[in-house]
Amino acid sequence: MTYVLGINELYHDISAALIKDGEVLGVIEEERLNRSKHTPGLCWGGKEPELSIQWLFDTFGVKDSDIDAVALSYDMNGYLAVKTIVDAVVSNMRRMTLSNIIKQRIGSDDPAANVVYGNIVGYFYNRKRFLSQLRRRFKRVFEIKHHLCHAASAFRMSGFEKSNILIVDGLGENHSTSLYIGEGNTISKPIRQYSQYQSMGMLYKTITFLLGFGYFGDGKLMGLSSYGEFDPKYENMLEVSRHHYKVNLEQIKKIGPFARRYKANEPILQEHKNIAKTVQTQLERAAVQLADYLYKITGYRNLCIAGGVGLNCNMNSALLSQDFVDDIFVQPGAMDMGTAIGGALEAYAMLGYESKTRLKTVAYGPSFTEDEIETALKKAGLSYYKSSDAPKEAGQMLADNKIIGWFQGRMEFGPRALGYRTIMGNPCNSEMKDLVNKVKSRELWRPLAPSVLYEDTGDWFENAADSSFMTLNFKYKEGMGDKVPSVKHVDNTARIQTVHEDENPRYHRCISEFKRLTGSSMIMNTSFNRRIEPIVCSIDDAITTFQKTAIDYLVAGDFIASKNGKKD
Repeated sequence: MTYVLGINELYHDISAALIKDGEVLGVIEEERLNRSKHTPGLCWGGKEPELSIQWLFDTFGVKDSDIDAVALSYDMNGYLAVKTIVDAVVSNMRRMTLSNIIKQRIGSDDPAANVVYGNIVGYFYNRKRFLSQLRRRFKRVFEIKHHLCHAASAFRMSGFEKSNILIVDGLGENHSTSLYIGEGNTISKPIRQYSQYQSMGMLYKTITFLLGFGYFGDGKLMGLSSYGEFDPKYENMLEVSRHHYKVNLEQIKKIGPFARRYKANEPILQEHKNIAKTVQTQLERAAVQLADYLYKITGYRNLCIAGGVGLNCNMNSALLSQDFVDDIFVQPGAMDMGTAIGGALEAYAMLGYESKTRLKTVAYGPSFTEDEIETALKKAGLSYYKSSDAPKEAGQMLADNKIIGWFQGRMEFGPRALGYRTIMGNPCNSEMKDLVNKVKSRELWRPLAPSVLYEDTGDWFENAADSSFMTLNFKYKEGMGDKVPSVKHVDNTARIQTVHEDENPRYHRCISEFKRLTGSSMIMNTSFNRRIEPIVCSIDDAITTFQKTAIDYLVAGDFIASKNGKKD
């Protein structure tokens, strides 16, 4: 038996993963355990993912001597730590005014504002201390390039024998965009890379800041883009040419006066929507050019995507629609949390093993027994009963327009709930989007996504493909979106999750029952959490969120709990 521990510990969404003989045993983000969203790592003023590592050891019964290698998802040194500080300061000053930096970055509790402290104290003291501890505890410790970890997390879990690989990120050690080729058990050296000053991730994030959405508000910008029109006067912030792109930092700075929203309650103007549409369009165009460049080199028609920008579903769908792309795999943990898996898989290959597997589920986190669930329900004083068929009853509740907190099996990794820690609603009810957005304290204009039975996907969407991990957008067929108004975005699209019976039978059964009752083979799915919190992990987390929100029922394992002790 060969065990490899992967650790993402430097910047944000710190995490840990454990693989055994090349197969994933467990993956978890630190935020799920400490309940601090996007938990910062050593170089953002935080610490290593100690709870995540301990959970893996406790859950799978491994000890230090069992671990054959540890993989860290950054290959940092003192020079790069200092360079990161200099580059961050210079690039920020070039793309934002000092006023905007103070009010919209430092003033908004931006965790990246700790980069100076983090890369001095965090790297030169805390990270070196942590590295020394690891080297004392374990046989081998590999420090692996960050973008290579992203690439491995996608290619080595894609099931593809050969593939082009596109990493679009905020920043690795020294690069923001990297192009690779995957063949068999090998990932090439970078074919092309772009510096921090050419970061499309930072461009997108800067516009997100200027529009008042905060550091991790990129998804809001993507959603807002559908309300806007492309405006040529903004397109030169990201120039796109044949197989190339260029970020113009000074042009971003010029947009500031038009984009600026200092407070979340300030009105969103049409100009803001147009800026969002323009940056989204240019991002898609640039990604297509880079993917085409790789295709011209290799002729490979498979494409793997990772890096934080890989969560941009509109970009991914634009790539899939190209005539030179037959299939696409997007790492569902495309942000830094996924590099713990990628690092572990790459280290496994470095040990001389075939390191290829196919990701079929994201349910690699904690689970809870029926006894543990019932004990927690009793302790919370909730009214509950044990159902003989909880998924079927949940389908009926959805048809009755009830909002359900769905807590089943092992928790997902990654930022999107996929049928294990999910809030569900009836998409056919035109009021449900507003109701669920209010439950989560989200802006009412933001879209919500559907989970749809895989076998029925083609009935709903044009040119639909499998999207098990909710990483792709598709356009509804004519008239079909009107049947599910609460999961139809303003541009007649939806970010879908396709649900396979063999991968998540209980969730599939719930949706199937809803289909039997309503004719709709999709339900509304959003993550089980409130806006300021991570997705729930434990049954206690689920109960707390249930009690603090307007969710009608909690379906946890085979138990169904309510607040008033009876069905309505």
